[in-house]
Amino acid sequence: MTDLPAGGERRRYPRYSVRLEAAIEAAGKLRRAAVRDLSQGGAFVTTTEAPPVGAELTIRMTLPGAESEEALEGRVVRVIEMRGDAMPDHITGLGIEFKLSPEQRAKLRDVLLRHGGDSEPPSSPG
Repeated sequence: MTDLPAGGERRRYPRYSVRLEAAIEAAGKLRRAAVRDLSQGGAFVTTTEAPPVGAELTIRMTLPGAESEEALEGRVVRVIEMRGDAMPDHITGLGIEFKLSPEQRAKLRDVLLRHGGDSEPPSSPG
């Protein structure tokens, strides 16, 4: 049975709130980004210049507790324009779905379990 979080979203993996600097490479262009949440299945990042939905990309970041940078392959599954008085710069949010090997997914799971970021994974009802 799959639990549905608030808003009716189906998630395969718990998300963790993080604040990590990253770089996104898509279509030969490198962009600075910030990872806002992370799971074994993907990430939500913010950037000032977003690739379109469907774009294949590589996101490079140093995971918590790691000594070296990881390069994770993925694709853009959602683009959210974020505007408002509190945001003087144009910021775009990206939902990224990872395309990971079983080894990469296991490593990411272990990192998230050890250094779970600012929040705990959602608990499943007994």
